[in-house]
Amino acid sequence: MKPAALLLGLVLAAAGCAQFGLRETALSTPIAPSEVDWARRSGANTVSGIALMKAGGTSYTCAGQSANLIPDSAYARARMTAIFGNATKGTRAASLGAVKFERDDPLYVSTLRTTRCDASGSFSFARVPDGVWYVTSSVKWQGASQVEGGSIMQRVDVRGGRLVKVSLP
Repeated sequence: MKPAALLLGLVLAAAGCAQFGLRETALSTPIAPSEVDWARRSGANTVSGIALMKAGGTSYTCAGQSANLIPDSAYARARMTAIFGNATKGTRAASLGAVKFERDDPLYVSTLRTTRCDASGSFSFARVPDGVWYVTSSVKWQGASQVEGGSIMQRVDVRGGRLVKVSLP
């Protein structure tokens, strides 16, 4: 293939992704097993909370959606920053589209914990070990012409066998 044709193909592919709100991101820092081994243990903490967004006087929750608890690592921080613009707390509007990753680090996938939000938008994770975690969820609803809402993230420091309550956003 000629270099000009290859370049044109790459530009068109990127434009197509931009048109549909998709952004593919590569995370170059893999997780070292020692960085997340602590997250596989059982602990004495509980992380519970609610995820909701308000629009036009109506409250929408994460009911039926997943809530995730993700151990802190350089990879997780880079991922949160790619999605939310920072690694502390954030919301990403559904209208911006999804951030797609080339591939997920297998340790990222195997150490994250997932639960379902109940009918009121509440979630809970029991037996969480001490450490820094990211709590994420989605709150989405059908608007007049498109899906509204988005994804939500908050970083939490869990220590000392306690209950940590999280309110997203």
